[in-house]
Amino acid sequence: MSSILHSGRRGATSIVLVVAGGALAAATWIGGQHGLAVGLIVLYAVCAVGAYVWAGRDSDAAAALRADGDERQRRLDRDATAIAGLTMVTVALVGGIVSAARDNGNIGVFGLMAAVGGASYAIAFVVLSRRS
Repeated sequence: MSSILHSGRRGATSIVLVVAGGALAAATWIGGQHGLAVGLIVLYAVCAVGAYVWAGRDSDAAAALRADGDERQRRLDRDATAIAGLTMVTVALVGGIVSAARDNGNIGVFGLMAAVGGASYAIAFVVLSRRS
């Protein structure tokens, strides 16, 4: 039973890559970029196989790919996710400011992403604080 669960968790990241890559490839195909769409399918398939193989290893990164691991490995994954989120929000804020300066106050997609990030943080903070 344990090996089946371990194998299922091992494949979770690969499934996400296949689904997300397939959606991106489909959108690219619909947009008329057929060569790029085929390239994306190949790229995401290779990444999915690589993630599956890597998740089978005995390392901190493999544990994160499996959504598994001990407390230290889960902390590493959480902290890396937080840093990535802060980096993306910073880029979105800067992009929104640049968009507003270039386009008569229109914050554009970057500003929208910054607003979504801020709103989701506020909601998550309230929900999590009430749960603990």
